[in-house]
Amino acid sequence: MNIQDSRTEPVQHLSMPIIVDKGAFATIREAAFAEQEIDWWDESNPQALHCTQCFAAVELRSHLCLLTGVDEQDERYFPLRDTDELENMEPLQCDGILVGTPTSSRFARQLWDHHELARRFDWDSLSAEGFCAVTVNNQGGKLLLLAGRDRVGTLYAVYAFLETLGFRWFGLGEQGRIVPASVNFTLPDTDICEAPRFRTRGCYSEHIDDSSADLTNWMARNRVNFVFLDRIHNPHALKKRGIRLCAGGHNVLSRFLNPHAPYPYPLDHVLGHTSAAIEGRPTYFEAHPEWFGLVNGERSANVGAGDREGYGDNYCTTNADATDELCSNVVEDLIAGDWRQVDYLNFWMLDNGQWCSCEQCEATGNYAYKMILVTHRLRQFIRQAIMDGRLKRDVKILFPVYHETLPAPDRPLPEDYDYASCYPTYFPIERCYVHRLDDEACTETNADLMSTYRPWTTDPNRHYRGELYIGEYYNVGAFATIPVPFMTIMKQDIPFYYRTGIRHFHYMHMSDQKWGTLTLTNYQLYRMLWNPELNVEALLDDYFIQYYGEVAGEMRHFYESLETAMRNAKFLKHYQYLGDRRLSLAALLNQDAEILFPLKHMQYEQQSDDPNAGISLVQTMDLLAYCRKLIDDALLHAKKDEVMDRLLEDEMRFTYLEDMTHYLYYMVRTNRFKWSGRHKLAKHSFTHAQHYAQRLEHNTEATKPTGRFKLYDNALKASWCEDAYRNYMQLFGDGTKD
Repeated sequence: MNIQDSRTEPVQHLSMPIIVDKGAFATIREAAFAEQEIDWWDESNPQALHCTQCFAAVELRSHLCLLTGVDEQDERYFPLRDTDELENMEPLQCDGILVGTPTSSRFARQLWDHHELARRFDWDSLSAEGFCAVTVNNQGGKLLLLAGRDRVGTLYAVYAFLETLGFRWFGLGEQGRIVPASVNFTLPDTDICEAPRFRTRGCYSEHIDDSSADLTNWMARNRVNFVFLDRIHNPHALKKRGIRLCAGGHNVLSRFLNPHAPYPYPLDHVLGHTSAAIEGRPTYFEAHPEWFGLVNGERSANVGAGDREGYGDNYCTTNADATDELCSNVVEDLIAGDWRQVDYLNFWMLDNGQWCSCEQCEATGNYAYKMILVTHRLRQFIRQAIMDGRLKRDVKILFPVYHETLPAPDRPLPEDYDYASCYPTYFPIERCYVHRLDDEACTETNADLMSTYRPWTTDPNRHYRGELYIGEYYNVGAFATIPVPFMTIMKQDIPFYYRTGIRHFHYMHMSDQKWGTLTLTNYQLYRMLWNPELNVEALLDDYFIQYYGEVAGEMRHFYESLETAMRNAKFLKHYQYLGDRRLSLAALLNQDAEILFPLKHMQYEQQSDDPNAGISLVQTMDLLAYCRKLIDDALLHAKKDEVMDRLLEDEMRFTYLEDMTHYLYYMVRTNRFKWSGRHKLAKHSFTHAQHYAQRLEHNTEATKPTGRFKLYDNALKASWCEDAYRNYMQLFGDGTKD
């Protein structure tokens, strides 16, 4: 639709101004795209305020032009006007939109103070990133106030208003965007006042970078305010949109206290050594072996590099000199190194690393308490660097509650522990998705997690008294972007997390292209993090109708069936715990185990009546066949180009899942026939497995990352089941392989 005709002037309702304060910038557009010039790590910087607010105004105008079909290059339509310009002119005699915090300009303050706003009380109680979108009468017309408590809240006010007009940003780029149909746009009566319930709404991925502008825009429009990515090339673009930056992880020790790195000090710093005793430059371990973990009776220099980075043996965390060296090196990097622009630091030990067993470590509490003490010391170093003027920003610390640190601290924390700056991140990687996290029926798996979760969160006698982050796994690395819907799980889990005091959340690992059915997971999650009490059924109705149009019914049924089929995805494609046993179908196949289904959660053929039981493998395959029929029917009946494009992306990802599950299914049958002595049937089954393995090996589209880190070269690697394939190839293969 395009309303432009032979008129020389735009119709009145399309010439309503969008008013914003540009500050000291020459123009509003210059302010909107001046992010590279701004120190975003100084929130008191007025340039940061004006840049984000002007960007919000430009975003608003761009979408209104899209809505009405007018030429965005024609400045007569929805003209951008500076507040200073209006303050020196006659009062506004037409409808208009004011974008900005009430304190951003004298004009904004006067308008805000002049009107007795119904939302005034709500405004005064809003938290950071909260906003109001309120229409008021203003002399010759109506005025829409889009005001945030801060610059980020103002940006969110713009997006919330556009949502009232019918805009949606379900997925990436134009394909994921919904543009409402409208021929006669007029300023609607609007009355919205909102603030986020989860203060951190994070995007976490070790497998992508920030090179996708579509992803950056999607995150801002869906109110994501925290990112951890493999690489960040343009931090200013993220900061302009209110997105805080995080770095760190299991590589902290390899970077800052690597036993193999050169010891950086004169040799007279080395206790008990002389220059004659050590020729050349010693390593950290050669200089101070006592700094590193005592493992099996010996000090260990086992800290991996390359593909093994992040693995090995932890250092001796109770050695004060070692901890101070680690903290000093980290802070220097926060000041002037690769992490000089991060807002949050993932301060983690090695992934499943061995901990020091020296006498002092053994006497100093459990692993979580040791982690807290090291974090506490790092916080002291950061605070001192800020006081000295060497560090210009207050970096927050996140430490992991993960595997060995899941049990809560077993003794009181230091009295001066900084709860406002040091946060644990609880990672429920052991969980299942058959049950909600707090379902008492899940005695095999989730019950054990709850026995560690409550002492961190709700136990009245707990030692830790601060807030936690949650690090969920809706696309854990082993899933490798197979389509696993979580509509029901998120509907249950997100309110549970909120009720138990969680205010910070992210999940691993968001992808940055061709989401397919993952689109709904991402959209629903951040809607629920903004408001965990929203009407999820209404959200789903809106999603399917808007996104799939004429095939909304078929696709909702497809998603619901697919969610049921993949409820046992953790055992099928990752791992799940039973006591202290880590169990996964792929690992058991690689071991050529005789018993492949030790969990009640998932059996081969029959689903038992046990409360732990979920869908069986055979039932999964039957239901996936039904899902194939549903998506084929949707493809047959789709008529609009944008719906066809979305379905084709869904179908691409679903085909990847079909090949993956068929491969695992026939590998299981090969194993069962082998162990029962039916080698002819085993060979026949492996022929089918080989067919799907070759399809997976040729599929590089579904698993392709865009960042530095290669998760998987192809979908066969993503099966986690190559060792079993090579083993059975020797036993049952025909010697050919594409």
